[in-house]
Amino acid sequence: MSPKDEHPARSETRIVTERDEKVRIEFALNQAESHLARMQSSPATRRLKLALEVFRRTVASWNTHTPTREELDLIREHVHEVLELVKSDLPTVKLPRSA
Repeated sequence: MSPKDEHPARSETRIVTERDEKVRIEFALNQAESHLARMQSSPATRRLKLALEVFRRTVASWNTHTPTREELDLIREHVHEVLELVKSDLPTVKLPRSA
C-alpha cells in the first residue's frame, strides 16, 4: 500500500442554507451602515440610508417566511451595490479615535 493510498483525498460539499445567506446579507448590511455612518449628510447618503433600512426590514421579514432563491439573490445584489458605493465612490469622514 503506497502512502497515497493510506490517506485518500477527502471531498467536501458545503450546503449553503437560507440562514447562512441571511447571516451574510446582514453582515454586508452592517458593513454598509458602518461606512454610511461616517459619511457627511447629503441627499445621496439619506437615500442610501433609506435603501438600507428597506433592505433590513426585508431581511427581518424572513423570520416569518422563507425567502425564495430569487429574493436572496436580489437583496444580496442590492446590498452589495450599496456597500460598493459607500466604500469607494462617496467620500467618508474619518471619525476621531477614542483613547
